Parts: sequence; C-alpha cells; structure tokens
Amino acid sequence: MYDLAIIGGGVAGMTAAIYASRSGLSAIIIEKAGFGGQAALTAKIENYPSFKEIEGFELAANMKEQVDALGVESLSADVESLSKDGDVFTVVTNADTIEAKTVIIANGVRRRELGIAGEDTFRGRGISWCAVCDGGFFRKKKVAVIGAGNSALGDAIYLANLCEEVYLIYRRDYPTATKSYMDKLEGIDNIKLMPRHIPVEFKGERRVTALTVRNIDTDETYDLEVNGVFEAIGLIPDNDVFANLVELDDNGYILTDDEMRTKTEGLYAAGDTRQKSLRQIVTACSDGAQAATSAHHFLKL
Repeated sequence: MYDLAIIGGGVAGMTAAIYASRSGLSAIIIEKAGFGGQAALTAKIENYPSFKEIEGFELAANMKEQVDALGVESLSADVESLSKDGDVFTVVTNADTIEAKTVIIANGVRRRELGIAGEDTFRGRGISWCAVCDGGFFRKKKVAVIGAGNSALGDAIYLANLCEEVYLIYRRDYPTATKSYMDKLEGIDNIKLMPRHIPVEFKGERRVTALTVRNIDTDETYDLEVNGVFEAIGLIPDNDVFANLVELDDNGYILTDDEMRTKTEGLYAAGDTRQKSLRQIVTACSDGAQAATSAHHFLKL
C-alpha cells in the first residue's frame, strides 16, 4: 500500500513525485511510454527558468534522475482501470495492480491524428508524431510537417537541419505560432510554406512516397513527393478510463479546483490532462507540486 500513486511520468508527474518524497510520502509513478511526456519530445526549450536553452530530452532526464535519487518507485505499465473502495484506490495496469491511499492523474495528452486515407496503413512507415524521435531517419530527404502552431514550427525548424526540404502545410493564411518561432523561421531556405492547403491522402507502397494535398482556394489536388510526414495538429486528453471518478469538460479534460482536487476525495489531477488556460512546462511543475502538497495535507490531517 502506497501513500500516493502517480499516473503519468511527465513533468507534472515527476514534480509531484519529488514533492511527495520530500514530504515523507511513499510514492510510485506509473508511466506507459517514456518519462518526460511532451517535454521529452521537444527539440529545444527556451522558456524554462534557469536554462537559456536546453533540449527537452535532457531536461526530462534530469528530472527523472532527481526522482530516482529520492527513491521513488517506477512502474512501466498502461493503466487499465482506476477504482476506489472505502479509503483505498486500486490502479489496475497491464503489469501489476497497485493500491494507494491517494492518486494523482498526470497522464498528459496524446497527439491528435489527421484521420485521412492511408494514415493507418503508413503509421510508423513514414508517418510520425515526433520530429525529435524520428527526424534522423529522414536525413537529406523531403518531408512535410502538418500544422501551424508552435509545435509544428518547432518540428519544421528542427527537421530543416536534417532534411533536404521541409513543406510546412496549414489551412490558415498564416501560422499561429508565437513571434519567437516566426522569427526563427525567417531565413531558413529549405522550409517551404504552404498556407491554405490541407492534407488529403498518404500514398506509397511499403512506405510513404507522397502526400496528396488540396488547395482550399482553388480546390486543386496534387501530390507532394515526400518520404516522411510529421503531424503536429494539436493534443487531446485520454481520460475515459477515469470518467467514473472525475468530472470531464466537453473536450475531455479533467475538472479540478485550484488545489488540483477532483470530485473524488483523495484523487487529484495535474498537468496537461486537466482543464486549464496555459499548458507549459512551468505550469505542469506548478500543478504537480500543488497536487502532491494537497495529497500530503489530506493524508496528514
């Protein structure tokens, strides 16, 4: 029996683990993929205090090292269900069953998919949701990035250093990224902007060889010869498994109060998984710290 089970090993989850351990709680982190969450998949981070610039993977690794040094246990598993009986929570995973007095849901979000023809066929065979993870497979090749926000521009800028040509495809007139990303985009000759276009279909045999796009204004469709396509069209929560114990908004994010409490006593949510106006590394840290502190107060009162 643990004092605290933390579902998710991203920035919010690891921060919660640090605060929980330092307050004397026995804690375990359950992570289904890799520690660090979205932060670990970010090429460069320039808005995290104390670092002028740091690679996302390095920042995540530093956090995990701190968590391990504090003796927090980790379990690599996918959560299948969460229930509460009396004062005890039961977290059923595909590897083990964990019992805890309190739980923090910090499972983050997952990448949104396009849902167009060929996506399922070429998943992992030319289609990627992580430029940092897979960009190296496309050195000196032509690729496309779908999206107009910070993530999309960050991916395009990262890939421009590896690839022969990068098509940045988005349906709006202009990218929606912040000025810092727009400034970096200027002067990168091998990034080709394609506003007012939408992807229609992935084509290829064993791997992607082309992306069919449509010009919104002319309704013309044509094929771009590319070897890879990186999707960066947003993030969505994945909270159906917790719906019996939390309240969700219309978009599937968990509702909490300012102290990260959900509608179930002893159950908290932190980070990108909860309804909030700003999803950044610093706000994930804040959420994780507050959630762990709330859990500590609940157990010690």
